[in-house]
Amino acid sequence: MIRERIRRSQQLLLSGLPVHEVAAVLNFSDQSHFHRHFKRVLGVTPRQFVLGSR
Repeated sequence: MIRERIRRSQQLLLSGLPVHEVAAVLNFSDQSHFHRHFKRVLGVTPRQFVLGSR
């Protein structure tokens, strides 16, 4: 379930949505909670992911 939410978050981040909004849209309790799961699953932070995708 978390992996599916993280997969969706990648699409939202690449579309330009800010991290705090992605966390809210995907029903994470807060930005920190989202950040922790994102890094655990992908090995990079949401910011590193976006910067690396440019």
